[in-house]
Amino acid sequence: MKTRRMNKVPAIIVAGVFLVLGVAVCAFTTNSALAALANHVVVNEIHIDGQSGTGGSEDDWVELYNPTASLVSLDDWSLQRFSSTGSTTYSQVLSGTIPAGSYFLVVRNGASTTLSLKNMADLLANDSFSLATNNIVYLVNDSIDITPGSPTPNIVDFVGFGNANYYEGATSAPSVSEEKSISRVPNGEDTDENFIDFVRQDIPSPENSSSGSGSDVGGTVLLTITLDSEPVQNIGSQSANIVFQVNSDGSALVEYGLDDTYGNTTVAAAVTENTTTIINLSGLECDTAYHFRVSAENIAMDDSDLSADAVFATLPCGISLDALTMTESAAKANDTYTNGWEWQFDITVWNLDETILKMKFNSWSGPDVLDAGGNMRFSTDNGASWFGITDNDVYPESEADISGLDTSTDPGRQVTVLVQMKVPAYTLTGYYNSSYGILTE
Repeated sequence: MKTRRMNKVPAIIVAGVFLVLGVAVCAFTTNSALAALANHVVVNEIHIDGQSGTGGSEDDWVELYNPTASLVSLDDWSLQRFSSTGSTTYSQVLSGTIPAGSYFLVVRNGASTTLSLKNMADLLANDSFSLATNNIVYLVNDSIDITPGSPTPNIVDFVGFGNANYYEGATSAPSVSEEKSISRVPNGEDTDENFIDFVRQDIPSPENSSSGSGSDVGGTVLLTITLDSEPVQNIGSQSANIVFQVNSDGSALVEYGLDDTYGNTTVAAAVTENTTTIINLSGLECDTAYHFRVSAENIAMDDSDLSADAVFATLPCGISLDALTMTESAAKANDTYTNGWEWQFDITVWNLDETILKMKFNSWSGPDVLDAGGNMRFSTDNGASWFGITDNDVYPESEADISGLDTSTDPGRQVTVLVQMKVPAYTLTGYYNSSYGILTE
C-alpha cells in the first residue's frame, strides 16, 4: 500500500508565499581518555602453564613492572595468591630490587618448569606457587597474610581474573588459558579497572630486571571505531545510515534514542577490519534530533570500543513550500493558456521514496465563479509535459513522475512546478482567487 503525504495549504495564490527552512548542523566530537602510569609497582603480566607443553602445570610466572622514576626495594614484600573465592592462599616472600622503568620476574620453581624460564627469573618461587584460571594475585609491601575483600593499606596492587570474586573496579580481568597470558596494555598503566587494564596475549612476553629501562618499546593496538568523515548519510524523514570503520574483524551495532541514554539498539552486524560498514536506522520520527553511538567487539570478544555520543536530525515529513511566484498576473479572457495566468511553485518533497506528484485547485471566486476543472494544468518538467486539472477540488487521475528531477545536493527533493490557467471567454474583469493542494506518494 502506498503511503500518502499531503500538504493542503489554503492560500490566495496571487500573493507570494515564502517559507524559510532551517538547516540543522550536527557537530561530531571524539572523546578520548588516557590512563596514567601508576605511581607504584604493578602486577604487569600473568602466565599459567603451557610453555612446557599442553597440559603442563609448572610454567607459572608473574611479571612485576616499576613505572616510577626510582628504584624500589622488594625486600620482605610478598606475592599472595588466592583461589577465585578468596581461599586456599599461598604467599611468596620477595627479595631484591626493581629498577625504575623495569621488570621483576617471579617464576614457579617446579620440577618440570622450563629451564630457560627458570634462568630468566629474578626470583624462583616455591613449587607451591601454582596459578589457576580463576585466581587473585596480590602484591603486598609486607609479608603479612591478607584477607581478600578486607581493607588492607599494605596492598600495593592486585588483579582478579576469570571468575574471581575479588578484583579492581567493576569487572575482573579476562581469564588466563594455557599458553596465553594477561598483560597490562600499555605496560604500567592503571585505571583501577582490571577488565580495562588487562588484555589476553596470544604470545606471552616475560621480562626480567635485565630488560632495563626503555627496553620495552613494543605496544599493542587496541580495537578502535572510526566514524566516517560524514558519519550520518542518506538522512530521510524516518531513516538514516550510520557509516564507520573498525580496525578489527568482529561485530558492531548502533545504540540510538532521543537522548544519550539511547534506549534503542540495532541488530549486531559483522564487520571486516578497516572496511566501511553502514548500519541503517529505520522507523525514526520526522524532524527529530537523535543521539547515537557505535559499539564494536572483536571476534575473540576480549576487546571492545564505544564511539563518542553524536547527534543528527531527521528531515521533516511531507512537503514544504519554499516559494510561490506569480509569473503572469494578468490574463485575457480568450480561452488560451498563452494569454492566461501562470505561477511557479518551488517545493521540497522530504521523503525521497515519494516520486509521484498531483495538484488540485478549488473553483475561483471573484466577479464571476470560474471552474478550475478544465481550465488549469501543471508541469514538473518546465512545460515539456502537462497534466490537466479535471474537476474542482479533486486530484486528477494523471500524475507527474518527479523521480530524478532533483539535481540539488540539499536534503529532500527540490521540485519546481509550473501552473497555468486559461480564462474562459466572456469572463468579467476583476480580481480572482482560489486555494490549492499538493499531494505526493
